[in-house]
Amino acid sequence: MTYLCKDCSYRGTRGGRAGHQCPACGSLNIGRHLPHTVDRQTPGPGRLVLLVVLWGCLFGLIGWKLSH
Repeated sequence: MTYLCKDCSYRGTRGGRAGHQCPACGSLNIGRHLPHTVDRQTPGPGRLVLLVVLWGCLFGLIGWKLSH
């Protein structure tokens, strides 16, 4: 359960006195929210290609540096 203060934008898992008061500013304008589940998207193939290219560049530069 997450608490959200509408006055000072406090967001946390602790509420003040029995969850009716904001622990940050003392306001009584606080609400309880259930945590949202975040739907994560799977990374596309472009990210994998970029990762492989960047690792290739890194190893190429290291190899070039060691050979000179």
